[in-house]
Amino acid sequence: MTPRAGFQIGSLFAAYGAAGVFWGALAASLPALQARAALSDATLGLALGVMALAALPVMRVFGRHLARIEHVAIPAAMTVFAIGAALVPLLPGLSGLLVAFAIAGGASGALDISLNNRTARVERDTGARLFNRTHALFPAASLCAAAVTGWARGQGVPLGVIFGVVVASLVLAAALEARAGGHVTPAPRTHRPEPAPLRGALLLLAVIAAAAAFNEAASQGWAAIFVERVRDGTPFLAGLAPAAYTLGLSAGRLLAHAVEHRIRAMPTVRIAAVAAAIGFAGVAAGGPVPLTLIAFFIAGAGVGPVEPAVFRAVATRNDGQGSGPALAAVTSVAYLGYLLSPPALGFVAEGLGFTALWLTCIAIAALVFAAASRVRRA
Repeated sequence: MTPRAGFQIGSLFAAYGAAGVFWGALAASLPALQARAALSDATLGLALGVMALAALPVMRVFGRHLARIEHVAIPAAMTVFAIGAALVPLLPGLSGLLVAFAIAGGASGALDISLNNRTARVERDTGARLFNRTHALFPAASLCAAAVTGWARGQGVPLGVIFGVVVASLVLAAALEARAGGHVTPAPRTHRPEPAPLRGALLLLAVIAAAAAFNEAASQGWAAIFVERVRDGTPFLAGLAPAAYTLGLSAGRLLAHAVEHRIRAMPTVRIAAVAAAIGFAGVAAGGPVPLTLIAFFIAGAGVGPVEPAVFRAVATRNDGQGSGPALAAVTSVAYLGYLLSPPALGFVAEGLGFTALWLTCIAIAALVFAAASRVRRA
């Protein structure tokens, strides 16, 4: 029996929320993880890059076979994700972080493709508009997790307890989605969707998604470290930095959801890119910490609407069975942004300082604006 539409939507929200809890807790815990493993900025950046590197081959496999395993894809990915999250505080040193990050990153890549595909299916089945709302819930959950994690670290709560809560949320969301998506009929084993060719507008949309992912990873990876170590903030203020950014992500996506019937996707992306550049410029200016937090919020509000706009545009251009391979192809390219951002910005911070890091984010926002301006012609 097919679960009610409300239960399917609620389960989808729970999955996005649990993923956001992990990334928020991780972002606010990075200063402690860096100090525990005695890592330089460049080495930490490389370690974070392993998450996206592990995700890419997993996403390639999921993109090819998603139609056959759609009914179990999200619960399976979230279960492995929970294992990776559990290992983050348990495995000490750089080698331990690499193992935990690889497991969590591979599972996260599979989960991203599965969630985007599931969102497109539920939209088709129910008529609900979900992409902006689900992608807004993710940073909202990340915001709460980052703020609570920063407070908990300031109170001396061990990382094992913090990530224990993360694991519980992932396991609960996996159980809900196993019930909500279990009715999906797998495609016949002979069905092998052809990979979507990345050319023309689809290629430009993939580039935009990758650039947005680069900037999203920049603040989630370096905001807390910037405030705590460079700006001498407390662990609580450091936790508020990624929280302010993810609050901006959520606010930007909700605003885009409210106006998407009046403003098309690419004009929305161009407006968002300008806001992101302004926000990152405020961070680079190095004012008082409260102003820096406001700048992180503005930057997040600019980055936030970009990826949902891209995924919705891809799903609209490729209705039916063609949406799965197209979404998988674009999501895989987007992960190049997540892959390149931590190591690239780690070396920038190590060699040129954090001002140069945030100036790099401004340049990436300009790339988003330029690519969005060319999509219609493509």
